[in-house]
Amino acid sequence: MRLSEYLRDYLAERPGLSVQYGRRLAASVRMLSAHAGREVSLEDVDRAMLADWARAMLGDHQRPASVNTKVKHVFTLLLAAYDDNLLDRPPRRVRRVAEQLSPPEAWTVDECRSLLAHLTTFTGRVGSRPASDWWVSVVLAIYWTGARISSLLRSTVDDYSPGEGLTVHERKTGKAKWHALPESCCEAIERVLPQSGPIWPWPMHPRTLWLRFRKYVEAAGLPCPRTHTQLFYRLRRTNASYCAAVDPSIAQRQLDHASPETTRRHYLDPRIARQKSAADVLPDPTPRPRLRVVG
Repeated sequence: MRLSEYLRDYLAERPGLSVQYGRRLAASVRMLSAHAGREVSLEDVDRAMLADWARAMLGDHQRPASVNTKVKHVFTLLLAAYDDNLLDRPPRRVRRVAEQLSPPEAWTVDECRSLLAHLTTFTGRVGSRPASDWWVSVVLAIYWTGARISSLLRSTVDDYSPGEGLTVHERKTGKAKWHALPESCCEAIERVLPQSGPIWPWPMHPRTLWLRFRKYVEAAGLPCPRTHTQLFYRLRRTNASYCAAVDPSIAQRQLDHASPETTRRHYLDPRIARQKSAADVLPDPTPRPRLRVVG
């Protein structure tokens, strides 16, 4: 059975998976077949092929994290195929490519203020709503909830409690989480709140949302990551980092992570979520200048 054929069955039997994740799986399968020069079957793929594919991707200057993700996509399908009795033996794991992880980067509250100030200058409309109100409310909602943008845009009028908070349905986990919101955020949401349906409908192609936001972030003078898909994650990390500065467990609960290590490793900007370090507790050994006695 071809790997691409099994992918269709895999996705059909798991309707809870996000469309974006399904597309990433399909892209990884296509890339592996392109590397092999043929449509690979389930029986074709072994650890040697995956390792050779990983080396080829690194040779094409793909980031180690991206290489690991693509190999993991295919391994996940092979493991599921074994569970479905389509393979005689379980797949053997490929050693991960070493990643040089940089500390997570968030925006500081001053940078968020600069972004919001820039967004308030907008003219035009997003759908039937003023563009400035639409963008300000989205940024504030992510700032206060830490929600993923894909999950936030699923929110409907029924998910909002006027003056109180918002229930966000996470696409990745399938869970619904209620977030209390301050008055300023509630006022921003209520300026764009329709009578029914989604609170933040986006009338253009989904990719345009990220391209526009990157343009606005750059115009506001904020630091931008290399990939536009990570821009809204800066706000998610801002939320987590300021929570962790008070109590790391708050950040973990806010993002609904099972492991505190996931929160620390991928979301906490050490400039904001600063824990006590050697500089805070060690005595300073630098000799003090001696006083000179005159006369």
